[in-house]
This record gives sequence, C-alpha cells and structure tokens, in this order.
Amino acid sequence: MTRLLLLGCGAFGRIHLAALARLGQDVAVLEPDAAMRAAAPPGTRFVEGLGAALRVCDAAIIATPPATHAALAAAVLRAGRDLFLEKPATETAAESAALHELATGRIAQLGLYFRFHPKAQAIQRVARAGGFGRIHHLSARMSGLKRARGDSGALLNDAVHFADLLPWIAGEAPSHVFATLSDPLGRGREDLAVIQLRFPSGATALIEAGCVLPGEHADAVVPGAETRKLLAVAGNAALAEVDFMAETLRLRRGAHHPAPGGAWLPDHAPAEDLGAGALDPVGVVTAQLAAFLHAVRTREAQGPDLHEGGVLPLRILDAARRSAHEMRVEELP
Repeated sequence: MTRLLLLGCGAFGRIHLAALARLGQDVAVLEPDAAMRAAAPPGTRFVEGLGAALRVCDAAIIATPPATHAALAAAVLRAGRDLFLEKPATETAAESAALHELATGRIAQLGLYFRFHPKAQAIQRVARAGGFGRIHHLSARMSGLKRARGDSGALLNDAVHFADLLPWIAGEAPSHVFATLSDPLGRGREDLAVIQLRFPSGATALIEAGCVLPGEHADAVVPGAETRKLLAVAGNAALAEVDFMAETLRLRRGAHHPAPGGAWLPDHAPAEDLGAGALDPVGVVTAQLAAFLHAVRTREAQGPDLHEGGVLPLRILDAARRSAHEMRVEELP
C-alpha cells in the first residue's frame, strides 16, 4: 500500500479522509491546529513534524490554506515525494511555474474537482467529439450565500475551478480577459468576481463567482451555506446545461435556421440523457485520489499537472486581477 501523508484536515481535508477510507487506504495526518484535530474522524492517525513525516511516506496530499501551498509543495517535491495538491495550486502562476520545475520526475496532480465529476466529463467528451459543432459560448456560475473564507477570495476559492474547466472543455486557452472584482463586505478581498474570456476561435465565456449572492441548494461541504454550481455550453450544433447541485444535465442537439421575414428560429431535438452518473463530493474526491494512487504506482500521470492545472488557470486569474485594477482588457500571449 502507498504510504500517504495528508497535510491539513479542515473542511475539505476531512473529505479527503472520507475518500481515502472508501479506497481502503491508510493515511497519516499532519495538522497543527488543535480544533481541526478534534473535529477529525475518530481513529485518525496524527503525526508530528513535516520533515520526519516526509521521510516515511511515498506521497503527500496538501489540503491546507492557499497561502501555504507553495512552500509545502516545494518541501514535498524536494523530499522526492509525489504530490496531490488541492486547488488552487498556488496564489500566482509564477509560483506554480516554479513548482512545475521542481516536479520533474515526480507525479504531481492538481485537485481540480470538476475534472472528475461525471457530468463535466460527459460535456467534455461531447465537445472533443465535435458534438457542439463550433462552440460560441461557455458560462459558469459558482456563487451563493456562504462564508467568506479568511484565507482567500472568490478568485482562488471558486473562480479557479472554471478558469480550468472552461478552457478544458473549449479545447483552447483564452486570448483575452476582462474582469470586474468587488469587495462588498469591505474586508479587503474580492468576494464577487465576474470574468469574461475570449478565445482565439472567437468563442466567449463568462465566469461568475462569489459568496454574497442568492443560493439555491444547500452546500454539501459547508454547513449552512446555499450555493449554485452551473455550467452551460452553446455551439452551432448543440446546447447543454449542467446543474451540479441538482445533478442534472440537459443536452439538446440542433441549430437556428433562417425563416421568413428575416428571423432565425431554433430547431432543437428534445433533451438527451447522456448517462452521466451522479457523485457526491466524497465520490468525486475518491475518483481523483484513485487516479492519483494509480499514477503513483504505475508512474503514468492521470490528472492535470502543475502546468495544466496550476500555471494555466492561474494565468487567467492573474490577468483578471490586472484587468480589474486597470479597468482594461488583458491580452494573454
């Protein structure tokens, strides 16, 4: 069995513990916070000291606050251990690029939740097979009425998911970014973010993220929170919409056609069931960690690495900050 070390057992760290239990995988936990330790499941095996813990593990999972990721991930990689790093990889693209250089010869997988959600995977398969035709727009909302995290704002907490997912589905990186960020709580962090993207193909995208908007469903991870997690993809051959909280996926094939009088009318087939299953958060993380453990054992990477899952989405978020500050469109080379 792979010897695993989990760094951090806060709210999402406990999701990792539950996922590893489903996999029958033992794990040692390093968590200096007494309150977090007390909230961990009974029987959790805690260890002390990062250096000592790294000497007796094969791979480490980092589920600590974003500001700690760069230093902890560097320590893991310098110790010659494989790495599973929860999103966001780091706070900036430059930090992720530095880690990517350190990761040569190691398995380094990013914990980008929606990459392993069956409905997002189904949409991506349709896109790759050309089922949408020419994609002209993608949109994503991950917003609601929930706690404002003390360690990050809407960009690193929520928007990062779709800064990764939308280019993955579109099959291209954006060329232009325009964003508005606001601080409605007055706490010095962006708690509402709206990001517009333009792709080289001409497709556009919109990302909305924040913790100060109405929600619709009870959040499965954060008690007392209400949230929306929506994805839409539109092309000239099909339209699709996913509600990740309601676990629904609607795909309608068809297009607009010219009609008398200069109008164009939609002609779309009834919604299709793509057979994409439902997974709760523990199930999605179980799928992620199963892929990571397989990669550790076979040395064949299974998920997004520090470049694809770290540098590329964070370049978009870095550009969003610059765009909001300067009130101008940012061009990405």
